[in-house]
Amino acid sequence: MKKVKLADYKASHFAYAVSGKVATITLNRPERNNPLTFDSYGELRDLFREMVYATDIKAVVFAGEGGNFCSGGDVHEIIGPLVKMAMPELLEFTRMTGDMVKAMRACPQPIIAAIDGVCTGAGAMIACASDLRFGTARSKLAFLFVRVGLAGADMGACTLLPRLIGLSRAADLLYTGRVIGGDEAERFGFYNRLVDPEHVLEEATAMAVVEKRPGEVTLVGH
Repeated sequence: MKKVKLADYKASHFAYAVSGKVATITLNRPERNNPLTFDSYGELRDLFREMVYATDIKAVVFAGEGGNFCSGGDVHEIIGPLVKMAMPELLEFTRMTGDMVKAMRACPQPIIAAIDGVCTGAGAMIACASDLRFGTARSKLAFLFVRVGLAGADMGACTLLPRLIGLSRAADLLYTGRVIGGDEAERFGFYNRLVDPEHVLEEATAMAVVEKRPGEVTLVGH
């Protein structure tokens, strides 16, 4: 049976740190609101696939640096090249992004997203793929796919979002691509709770603290 240890994993395209048995993944391109690149998509997919076999990680916190969570795919490094790609390359990219979401959902460790500021496009899907979402009142959530010529099905949005907030509210966000603030996102049921911006990572990390018991993992909140 395959077993791996990920406490000493060295990430190349985002920040990664482990305290105790909690791994924290931080998107760290704050000058562009923490967008994803081809490389970060692939590395996140591969890391979450390995989490299935990790014996030393019991919970994951997902965050963004500099007051924003994630603005989605990088306009310069992803969107620009995509419009020049042939269909086989586009299909390969679409499969990679979908596989990242699938790997997160297959991850046996609970994933808690600490969301402040911008949370749009692929960033919103990272939030959807997490198990719990702590947000802030000033955060801005949007599923922007329809506003850039894509479908609301992108990255599994039309499957995951209705499960979180219901079909009608999901249709609202996926049909329009509109931006909603933290208060509305919590009212919709997208956020589990709202936290002050200076404490959102702290609260998510506190939720991720693992109490070890034989044969089970328990999240310990306040």
